[in-house]
Formats: sequence, C-alpha cells, structure tokens
Amino acid sequence: MISLMLEDSPESIDEVQFKPMPIEFRDEPIPCHLICDQAKLMAEIANIVQNRILTDVQVVVHGTPFDCHLAVLHIGSDYFKQFPSTNKIVIDEPDVTVLSFEKIYEWMINSNFEVDYENCLELYLAVRFLQIPRLIELMWIFFESTENISEGRAFQLYVRAIPYSIENLQALMLTRLNRFFLTAVTTQEYINLTAEQVYAVLTISALAVNSEMEVFMSVFRWMMYDWAERKKHSHFLMQTVRFNLMPAWYILSLKTKPKKRELAELLDDPIMQDTLDAALSYTVTQHFITKDSPLTKPLELNTEHQREWIIDCYARHHHLYNCPNWVYLDYKVFDSYMEEIIKSRKEHFKDLKLFKPSNFAPCCRELVENCETLLEI
Repeated sequence: MISLMLEDSPESIDEVQFKPMPIEFRDEPIPCHLICDQAKLMAEIANIVQNRILTDVQVVVHGTPFDCHLAVLHIGSDYFKQFPSTNKIVIDEPDVTVLSFEKIYEWMINSNFEVDYENCLELYLAVRFLQIPRLIELMWIFFESTENISEGRAFQLYVRAIPYSIENLQALMLTRLNRFFLTAVTTQEYINLTAEQVYAVLTISALAVNSEMEVFMSVFRWMMYDWAERKKHSHFLMQTVRFNLMPAWYILSLKTKPKKRELAELLDDPIMQDTLDAALSYTVTQHFITKDSPLTKPLELNTEHQREWIIDCYARHHHLYNCPNWVYLDYKVFDSYMEEIIKSRKEHFKDLKLFKPSNFAPCCRELVENCETLLEI
C-alpha cells in the first residue's frame, strides 16, 4: 500500500476555502469556431433523419411499428403536435392505413410523394386525419386534373368516397361523368345508390346523353329494382328530369297510358301530369318563338340548362325522329340498350360522339343535307 503525504494538508474538508476567480468583462464579442461548417452540419442532420438514426418515438399503425423522430412528426403534421413528449403513439383509425402512413412519413423525411389513382383516396383520408396542409393541397392538385381522373374513374372514385362523406370530392367527381354516365347506369353501384345520391348524379349538366328521355329512363330504371320501396321517391327524383328539354311529341307520348304497369302508375300521378302539361306548354311555345322575340324573357324561355348531347350510331333510338331506322324509346328499348352496353363492357362510352350532323349515321345525314338548322328536322 502506498501512502502519499502532502505537506500542510488540511485536516478536514471544512478547512478548504474556495476563492472566486476574477472575471474581466469585455464589450467585444468572443470568437467561437464550430467543428464543422453549416453545410456539413445540415448534411449530417439529414442523414440522421432520413436513415432514422437515434429515433425517439415509435408510431404503431394497426400493429405495425415505425421508428420515427418526434420533431419530424411535429413539423410535418398538426395531428402529432398533441404529443409534445412521448416514446410511443398508437394509431388505429380506419382512415390511416399502414401503407398510407409509410408514404406520408417518407414524404416528411425525403419530400417524395407519389399519388396514383389506385391509392389517391387512401392517401387523402390519411393526410386529412393527420392534418397535413401541404399534402392536402397536393392531393387536390391531383384530383382537379382531368388527366388523372375523368369519366369512368370519376364515377368509381365517387362511389368509393361515399362511406367517408367527402362531399366536395364527390361533387367534383360527378362533374366528370360525361360520356360514362350511361355506362354508370348499367352498374350495380348505380342501382345501390340512395335516392339522394341518384338525385345528386342526375342534377349534373355534364351528363352525356342523346336526349332527356334517357335521363328519365335512368331514374325509372333505378326505381324498378325495388319498385314497392322506391316509388315513394318519384316526386323527389323526377325533379332531376328536365322535361322542358324533351320534344313535344315525346311528352305527349308520356301522357298516354304506357303498357308497363309501374310506368303507368308513375305517370298517372296528378303531380306528374301537371309537370308534363307545363313542359308541353313550354316546349311548344319555345318552338314557335325565336330567340330574338320580346316574349322570350317574360316567358322565361331558354333558361333550362342543357346536357352534354351525344350520339351512338349503333343505338336505333339515337337516330333522328324521321329516320326510317329510328325506334321509339320506351323502357323495353332502354333496357335492351343497357344490356348492349353491358356486353360491350366498359369501353362503350369511348365510342360516343358529340351530337352534330357530321357524326350522324349516313341515313340521318341524308335528312339534314337540305336543312339550315336541326330545328327543321
């Protein structure tokens, strides 16, 4: 054992006296040199964040753990700001899936955010729940582009969004139906819509149809799938049909008793009869009064919004009224047309063309060669 003896050593710690060192205050700044420059420091921080080094919180999404940095979550999402200090966050919300959270956190650390049609609704629900304003903005840029979503895809997304009550997205998608409308009417998804949802679909002016009669038949088709239960919605849904856009001869045909029992029951209703009478009066008056007439404004003519008028050369009821190949559009003809669309699968709508003489069938083009306007046909 080695002992060290110090001369004049204090006998106890109480005898030790601490004397403060003198401090000299100076006005000029004291230079301080960091070990590395700012660029290197930022690169190292990025490396730690992107490679998830020394993570301090675990986010568990439906049982799947993700090692994250809490500071990154706070910066990227308003939702996570409610957790100022924690080492575990559990998310079991249906709106946030494992895949959506993985993509969102990847955006937070790498700024990579890829959206496609298949995952757009899943991602939107997640960013909405997690309250990420920048990603919500990016999602709406995606939704608002007709190159990303239109016609058939728009109807599919409308249906997919129904359970989540995203009214603004659903309303936007309905404006994109256009040529796909008649194909949509053939689907089980259309039949399964509620009366309110059918109303929302049929009030859109951008529906591509050959005539307003097809809109009328689309309402009746939906009602026929459960007539006993759905006929109570007839007054409500018939408000979507723009009878003023129908030709007078078709309105007159509706006023005569149809052979189909359910259709006769619908049209025999006093309110429907009043609607048909008003439409007939409007249509006849409009036919004989020009746009320049002083009576146009008082009679409120030309105020009905038009649809997107199209023609299908293979549909006989799309031929002109005085064409020998034309057939009257009753429910049987409309139902057969729906069957033809189903057989042609989803590509049918791409063959529909704008309603103009150059797109008419040859037999119909002959009828318009000597007509100055379509009203003369």
